[in-house]
Amino acid sequence: PKEEAPKEEAPKEEAPKKEKKPKVKKERAPRDGPILQITGPEGSPKIVALMAALAVILQGSNLFWAGVNFLIPLSVLTGIFLFILGVILILTIDILNFGDPLLKRIEIFEKFYRFEVLLILGIVVILFEMLSINFNIGTAGALAVMLGGILVINAAVMEILIKKEKTMKPSKLVALFGIIITMIEVVYLFAAPSLSTIWDGIVGIIVITLLLLSMYDKIKFIPYQWWMVLILGFILYGWVSPIGTGAIGTGGTIILISFILMLLEK
Repeated sequence: PKEEAPKEEAPKEEAPKKEKKPKVKKERAPRDGPILQITGPEGSPKIVALMAALAVILQGSNLFWAGVNFLIPLSVLTGIFLFILGVILILTIDILNFGDPLLKRIEIFEKFYRFEVLLILGIVVILFEMLSINFNIGTAGALAVMLGGILVINAAVMEILIKKEKTMKPSKLVALFGIIITMIEVVYLFAAPSLSTIWDGIVGIIVITLLLLSMYDKIKFIPYQWWMVLILGFILYGWVSPIGTGAIGTGGTIILISFILMLLEK
């Protein structure tokens, strides 16, 4: 019988080793649309808080350099602290998108954007702003110094009303804040022994009366429109101020902010 030749076994092919893929850190997805949400009422308090933060930073910078120039250590420390508070407030508003992984840790501040935190920040800002007040300027003049803190508290109140689903528009709420501040300024204008300040006070009463009437829906001959709020707010901004004619009115400044919110609500 023929002997069969031994069959040669085919060499086994080794399975290719799976290469380990390097771990890729998940990057934060880019945001769609505007960084600051301004399309709905939820964005209005953030806009007011942003303006407040810029006002606090500006005041902190001015106070710091005033303290350096006139050798006032308290003004220097207060200015630095206000500057830091303003920066922290901007970081909590969630308007910055950091691409660098190291900078992303800063985004932890966004978790603190709550009405309780805003309220506390507003009170702290006002307390430190009071440290910078020259008592010769009086209460009405102090309102201009405390503009940043007033706006922060305004933003906190707006957040509370949004949480409670109140129907009042944010622009109207800000305008009411401005009217209240203007009323305080008008009282001090009448208290001054000058015919010009009394005249400024009369103008202030007329303007805030027109603004209040325009907010009442049943009164049609004074429309509550953006152009009306712009005109009345500008009069209060540049005319009605206890510091002097032509100085910036705190109430008018806040009412002009309500005008900006009205444009965004359209």
